[in-house]
Parts: sequence; structure tokens; C-alpha cells
Amino acid sequence: MKNLMVMVAMAMFASATVNAQSAADLAKQQKELNAINMKLLNAKPSKDAKKRAKKLTKEGWMVVGSGKSIEKQITDDQLLAEELMADENGSPTKRFIQHSSTAVAGTQNAAYATARSTCQSEIAAMIETRIAGAMQQKIDNAQSSAINATTVSKFHERVKSIIDASLTRARAGLNIYRVLQNNNYESQVTISFDKQELAAQLKRKMQQQLEQEGDDELNEVVDDVMANWE
Repeated sequence: MKNLMVMVAMAMFASATVNAQSAADLAKQQKELNAINMKLLNAKPSKDAKKRAKKLTKEGWMVVGSGKSIEKQITDDQLLAEELMADENGSPTKRFIQHSSTAVAGTQNAAYATARSTCQSEIAAMIETRIAGAMQQKIDNAQSSAINATTVSKFHERVKSIIDASLTRARAGLNIYRVLQNNNYESQVTISFDKQELAAQLKRKMQQQLEQEGDDELNEVVDDVMANWE
């Protein structure tokens, strides 16, 4: 059912113009996508979610405290992965960036904290790589006079702190743990970030920390990277 919804959304926007559309058009298209997203949220757990939950339970994984069942957590993650938003051209694109990580420690809390921190650091590294690559491509293609080697160097000096400071509104997803034979705890965590919110935060941080030269170009790079993230 979820795949059908996504196909319907893609068909709805197949005729979208490549030019930026008006705010009213984008708002209308996002409203239609939101209606599809609500139907997804009301969908029953998929066979895959049930199968994965059964396998994880058999392997000894448990939920933390009285939290959501493993099946429900997997289902919620799947729904976030399917959720769509309208980009600046009115075309549907995935709304969330998701990533998972595991960690082992002497306590469940320590294992969770390490897994979440690792997850966030890996997302930051991926964003850094993509943005730096997109900026370098602009320079190589001579598409920009504003972004130059000096601007890129300045960005690289600050990129980690800029991205880390922007990763502040993660949506918690899968959060499970199991006790190993040596009595250590293994934690598995999935977190999701809204691409629009993250792009806005990144641009604010860039404007705060970088000189004015290249700001507009850097904003365009961030928008392009987030819009094309799959």
C-alpha cells in the first residue's frame, strides 16, 4: 500500500515544471502530499516490519522501559522513510534523512548515548562530504565566481562545528537493546532529520560563521544537496 501511495504521488507531480513555482503552488502541492502522508501514517504494519521485529526479538533485542514495541518502532521508521515533501520545483522528494548505528557499553544508557552520538557524527560526515563535493563541482565547472578556493577553505575550517550545531532536532526512531553474554549492553538506534529544517539551520549557521562572500552560493549548494538526498 505504501509503495502505491508513493507511485500516486510521483504521478501527481510528473508534470511539474522545472522552473521554481509560486509559493501558492508549492503550498497546494505540499498539502496534497501531506494528505498522502497521513494515509501512510494510518497504514497497518507491513509484512517486512513484522518479519524484522520477530527476527530481532528472537535475537534477544528488547525495547527500553515501556516504550513502543519493536514492530511499531520499525513501522514508524518505515513511514518516515516514505514521507514526501514538495521541493522548490513542486516535485516530490523524500522528507527525512535517516541513519542507524549500534554500540556496546557497560550500561544500557551508555550504549544508547554512544550509538546515538555515533549516528549523528556519521550523518554529519555524510553531509560534509556531499556539500564539499557540490561546492568543488561548482568551482570545477566554473559555474560560480562567488565560491572560490578561499571560500571553500573557510568552510572546511568550520564545517564540522557548523553541521554539528545544526543537528539539534533529530526524531528518535528505533531504540532497542540486548544484553550480551559478557553482561555488556548492545544498543541499536535510528534517528531522522527533516531535510528542510536541517537545510534552514545549516544556512543560518553558515551566515553566522562565514563572511558574506559566497553566502548566497553556499545556500544554493545546501538546498541542492538536501533536495537530492535519497
